[in-house]
Amino acid sequence: MEDERAERSRSTRRAYVKYGSAVIGGGLFAGCTGESGPGTTTEAGSESTPTATETATGTATATATGTATETASYSASMPPMGEVTLDEPPGEWVGDLGFAADVLTALGQADGVVGMTDPRFWYTGFYEFLDGVSVPETEDLPKITTEDRNTDVEKVYELDPDLVAADPNLLISIYGLDEDDAARIDDDVAPFFGNGSRRKRFDGWTYWPGGEPYDYLSLPEYVPKYAALFGERERGQALLDLYEPFVEDVRSRVPAESDRRSMALVNGRYNPENRDGWIVYDPTSEAEKTWGKKQYRDLGVVDAFEGAYAGESAVTVDYEGLLEYDPEVIVFNFGVTYREFEGENLVQSQRELLEDHPVGSQVTAVDSGDMYVGGTPYQGPIINMFQTEMAAKQLYPDEFGSYPGYGELDADEQLFDRDRLTAIATGKFDG
Repeated sequence: MEDERAERSRSTRRAYVKYGSAVIGGGLFAGCTGESGPGTTTEAGSESTPTATETATGTATATATGTATETASYSASMPPMGEVTLDEPPGEWVGDLGFAADVLTALGQADGVVGMTDPRFWYTGFYEFLDGVSVPETEDLPKITTEDRNTDVEKVYELDPDLVAADPNLLISIYGLDEDDAARIDDDVAPFFGNGSRRKRFDGWTYWPGGEPYDYLSLPEYVPKYAALFGERERGQALLDLYEPFVEDVRSRVPAESDRRSMALVNGRYNPENRDGWIVYDPTSEAEKTWGKKQYRDLGVVDAFEGAYAGESAVTVDYEGLLEYDPEVIVFNFGVTYREFEGENLVQSQRELLEDHPVGSQVTAVDSGDMYVGGTPYQGPIINMFQTEMAAKQLYPDEFGSYPGYGELDADEQLFDRDRLTAIATGKFDG
């Protein structure tokens, strides 16, 4: 039964109630796909109205039904849930930890969010630099998980969204969601549509509903999938036409390896009081398509701690360990989130610890003041563009210009077209 769930296409409960047994007069939903036109002629010579299906590749197909009924549907496929088919674009959706929310903001759907796995981790600061792009206040968004890291199933039912834009295995593996409850949500409330590819999936990650490992997706691969499901194919293509050349341009300008400064990616929150040492992450990923640290992979960073991880994703060191590996740049991972988190600037606390310590202050990055706010791993296309630009300037100022500190850049210092990105996200773009 679980295999069947993964393979079959699904309609939302709400859409079924509205349209599942109705016979609708021709033309009622002609505007749903953005296309209208005459019916097709069957072999018997009678005229019928086509059924339009919007797919993840943006291909519209028409099938003669032999009746005067038209049903618009929106369909896209994403592992682990397979194909999802809706009768209308989702009006309200529940997001994950910020990734899907950023993708959907770029596609003009931010006003549909009604809840999130944990809205504290959706970093919204970069939208302030896009005049006209607005998102809800995260503190006003309901949270579908509890403080003791369980899923609040009743809250999901209460919110009654049209889509849960999250990988159910994130909720099952981390937030204690029972697989039977996941099945009931998928059947009775709204389909899941998400894929957890932030980092390599850890031991204990579940593979519901099919039971087998499923593909990782690169950041650009999400855009046409969500765009198809929300009826925003043209906007999705415009977004990729801006995003992908930007990334390629930045990658092409990265200095020769011998000219790149070494970096350490240090946890921006875990230990501002240095009780247990400094957690340093591997800035590259074992899984090729993960997006959590994508900007560092695209920028070809030289990791000061290369070879120190012993097969793990991070290593913990003391002050002497930091000095031994002696990075030229320190970037605080999650820094944009933790520069103001629940009333504290956790990044500044760690900077001061290093500067005030007799050994820590000898580390090259500390001595030179090259300690920077890093990005959030929950980065869709908008956040990733800002964070790639930010990291490029932090690491390679001779090529990309100096990093002035967190904030807006002068127009001649920007690495991508903010006006174009704004126009896409607000639906005011041409072509």
